[in-house]
Amino acid sequence: MELSAEFSRVLRCKAVSQTSDTIYSDKVYLPSSFLSSLLDSRNRTNNQNSAHNQFMAAHHRQPLHTPPDTNNASDYAFGDSDQLPSPLIFRLVQRSAVPPSEKAKHADRKAVYCGVREFSSEEGHVGVPEWLMRDAGLVAGDSVAVEFVRPEKGLFAQLQALDGAAKQVGDLRALLEAHMRSKLTALAVGETFQVPVGGMNRPLSFSVVALEPMNVVDIVDTDLSVDIVHADASVINSQMDDDSIGELVPGVAHNLEVTGGQSRIFQLHIPAQIKSTDVVVTCQSGGDVSVCASRLVRNVSILDNTWFDYSLPSQQPKRLRIEHNELPSGSNNVYVSIIGFAAATRATVEVHFDAHREAESTVLAETALEAGPNESVCTNCGSNVPKDRFIMHQTVCERHNSKCQHCPRVFKRGSVEFEQHWHCNICTEAGDVDDRDKHIYFSHTPHACSCNPVHMYASVIELTAHRRTECPERLIECQYCHTNVAQGSLPTTAEAILRGQHEHEWSCGSRSISCVKCKAYVPIRQVKTHMQLHEMKEQRARANIVPCVNRECARERGDNPLGLCAICFGPLYSGQHDPDNQRLLKRLARTMHSQLTSGCGSKQCKNLHCVSGRANVSNDVVPLTQTAAAAMLIPVLKAYAPLATATNGYLIIDYSGIDLHLCI
Repeated sequence: MELSAEFSRVLRCKAVSQTSDTIYSDKVYLPSSFLSSLLDSRNRTNNQNSAHNQFMAAHHRQPLHTPPDTNNASDYAFGDSDQLPSPLIFRLVQRSAVPPSEKAKHADRKAVYCGVREFSSEEGHVGVPEWLMRDAGLVAGDSVAVEFVRPEKGLFAQLQALDGAAKQVGDLRALLEAHMRSKLTALAVGETFQVPVGGMNRPLSFSVVALEPMNVVDIVDTDLSVDIVHADASVINSQMDDDSIGELVPGVAHNLEVTGGQSRIFQLHIPAQIKSTDVVVTCQSGGDVSVCASRLVRNVSILDNTWFDYSLPSQQPKRLRIEHNELPSGSNNVYVSIIGFAAATRATVEVHFDAHREAESTVLAETALEAGPNESVCTNCGSNVPKDRFIMHQTVCERHNSKCQHCPRVFKRGSVEFEQHWHCNICTEAGDVDDRDKHIYFSHTPHACSCNPVHMYASVIELTAHRRTECPERLIECQYCHTNVAQGSLPTTAEAILRGQHEHEWSCGSRSISCVKCKAYVPIRQVKTHMQLHEMKEQRARANIVPCVNRECARERGDNPLGLCAICFGPLYSGQHDPDNQRLLKRLARTMHSQLTSGCGSKQCKNLHCVSGRANVSNDVVPLTQTAAAAMLIPVLKAYAPLATATNGYLIIDYSGIDLHLCI
């Protein structure tokens, strides 16, 4: 069924700059005049329909416009109203000048469907993401008709994964749900869209095979059933050859060769019962590599990793240890990368589960014992030598041995070890001459992060620590959408800081869902706390615990005339004789009146019946007048009126109808 356009306007197409918001999104930028024209068009249509309906009603005929069907969300959203529907969906169709003889060739010109991000584009132009322009066959400068259409809400979609790597994604449905919710507005049969995957160097491509109830559907705020069809075996095998990732198996040695800057990536499966895993890399023929590993990042690199070994070439073998407590519960797949530094290097990779690791000695071999009474210390090698042989030892030692000027190590004079011995002139690191280049690169060469190219980090070590902690590009597994995404910028709100959530998780957790018990809409990040409150109420009901009358408190009601807990009743208590509770009610009235007119003064107060609470919550600092405050006290004092005329009157008070709000 072809969708009819309710409004159309021809604009010039231009590509929008690729950012994280636009690169995979189907939302376009329209000029502000487009919105004004669209509103005017709908108002004229509504006025014409209203006038015609009045005429038809006067002549007892069927009106032109029937009331919207409330069972159809799409009809209800697009009823006669001064407001525009949400979301706005447009169809883009190329409108280049075509000679009459060529019209038959362009009759099947492809149309694409999109949403709108902002009405801030340059006048006369529509900003379109590059992938959408390619899908529609558009180039910058083309004339394109932007048509306002109203597709129905989608019920079913069949998508075909065009990449074999889709089978390697842990939760493909969660990935698609998160992408379609944040990036896409509509789907059309035949279109192809891309989904970025955290940890992979290229996005996954999906083709829309079938849709219901029509060939173009609105996918915003709807329950869409998705069927995923994977690519055939030939496509998967060819792509697996391109993305060759080996598999590490305990007890099997893997021989490899890497050159400087290149890497070999392996996948390692760690069972749940394993307590520690050691990846041991032994370099041959004087080469050197770095070993990195990550659970989320597929293309593990020097900067993007969780575990690493950047040891110098003289420090062999390379060893990477992954402890059980560093992994989530259950079995895990870890990606291990062997990265070459300079020259081509041959290496052997082995994996050991729960291997016993000998403790490293903390005593230097060069450390000499304290000289005895009959001994002297050699000034060249530092050894303790008997005094009767000291002169001979020192003569021979100085002839055959050389002592390093920067450390206590002693070498044979003229030996290769002495010639290759090296000390860093910036820090205290020592080793062989072959260690110099790698040490300078990793420890003393400034580097900038792609998240902020202006700021320089003193070394690769510092930059790696930044990439693993606070960097907005750090890959995390979102606890709400269960996808591997960049964590985003640092939190700014107090709740986000306490929860340890960055931009993505904070935004993702702000989505609301309906509580299955009370049907209230609760942010996803507060669902756990919300359900704990339900459980607390159920436990209280089972234990017959009566809550405090104060609506701002959740403690158990105490034994006092006002039905308050001990904490809330404390400020109102007095030791004076008050048989008729008159003085108690006066203290309650003064406390409530003071809250309404001047506030409690607490910066943590959230009581909306207090001036301070309103100021903290909504910046409303206007206090109530004396008269208005007194009027609000009357219902509460009337509910407590029986206390002044009955002994132990609180036993006959109906506390359920008292709307009492005291600051805690």
